[in-house]
Amino acid sequence: MIHRYLSQSIALALILFVGLVNAAETDQGIFWKATKENQTIYLLGSIHLATEDFYPMRPQIERAYAESDAIAVEADILAAEGNMLLQQKIMMESVYQGERNLRDDLPPETYKQLQKWIQKHNMPEAMFIRQRPAIAMISMSMVEMQAHGLNPELGIDRHFLQKAKKDDKPVVELEGVLQQFQLLNGLDNPALLLQQTLEQLEDISSFLPKLTKAWKDGDEKTLHHLIILDGLNENPEYKPLYDTLFFKRNENMAKRISLKAPNHSSLFVIVGAGHLVGGGSIVELLKEDGYKLDRI
Repeated sequence: MIHRYLSQSIALALILFVGLVNAAETDQGIFWKATKENQTIYLLGSIHLATEDFYPMRPQIERAYAESDAIAVEADILAAEGNMLLQQKIMMESVYQGERNLRDDLPPETYKQLQKWIQKHNMPEAMFIRQRPAIAMISMSMVEMQAHGLNPELGIDRHFLQKAKKDDKPVVELEGVLQQFQLLNGLDNPALLLQQTLEQLEDISSFLPKLTKAWKDGDEKTLHHLIILDGLNENPEYKPLYDTLFFKRNENMAKRISLKAPNHSSLFVIVGAGHLVGGGSIVELLKEDGYKLDRI
């Protein structure tokens, strides 16, 4: 279904796909333990696409899941896939209504770049013309990711959601599928998101190995640069985009984690790895809320 392909920007999309090559139980990843009074929260930086050799994950992560009595995710994609009414709402958010189309929302030069990308991949232009900018970005990202051998069926969030369903563990949604689509489609400058996507997809072959190594090494500083700082330094005009896609969402998710944690003896949280690195991350916000954070 649609949400399994959701990424909030190409920078976020790419970090969600790291750690994909020759992964092993010894890979560090981005994994934290937060404690306050009698509350325990585990924080795992997720990837939404992976390969079979990514599993099994290292024992500390699987053990933390087993010890937790609930999991929290950005959106429960399994529940969304079985909800036809929600799927209809998502579809309404995904395509233009009436006569408007993608060409109307993009500067001519950006649309020309999109046409070149479409031609390069031998796809019909009609496949994209009805999609709204954020949805076109998702489609493009998925084409490129799958071309590199990545599989959405093997993503970390899906892995633990399937385990939770089997183990009958409660699932807490920090956002929700429809909310994420509405956020993307509500951006003030949707053309900027698609422009950024087109630019970064040109460098995907060299970018992915850097992200892979940083994630495997647990190098959050490098990840922070690759995901956020480098892009902001090169393109300061992207700041409102990053504020919406990262920092404001981090604030909202951190508040919801703090709200839900007291209801469980241990909460296993899975969010995109980009939300756990650098200033303004969920990790930093939980520290400000009085939690003690330890890398595992």
